[in-house]
Amino acid sequence: MSETSGAAIARRYIEAVGAHDLETVGGILAPELSAIFAGTTLGRDEWLAALKRLLPALTRNEIREVFADGDRACVVYDFVTDTPAGAVPCVELVTVEDEAITRIELIFDRVAFAPVNEALAARAAP
Repeated sequence: MSETSGAAIARRYIEAVGAHDLETVGGILAPELSAIFAGTTLGRDEWLAALKRLLPALTRNEIREVFADGDRACVVYDFVTDTPAGAVPCVELVTVEDEAITRIELIFDRVAFAPVNEALAARAAP
């Protein structure tokens, strides 16, 4: 059974992030992207910059499930890191319009993710 277009695009996006392929990610995101996480809303360029900051700790994304209903898709995956956090479960609710992602809502456990941020800060320190 093949995935719907929205599910396939959402899967491709998560896979591209996991592969550190921000060029592909940028091509999937709509110019008017709205990305929401932890009470913050970012535009397309800000979202790409946030992803770029995380890539040094990201080993890969392991997709568990992809669900879709019309233009909405839900991707459940593990954000696998080389930090003490290990794999952090994440969920992204994605809206796709005209073959591009226009909205992302990222849900994750901030406490479980804290060691990732700590490791990135330590690596950036002189």
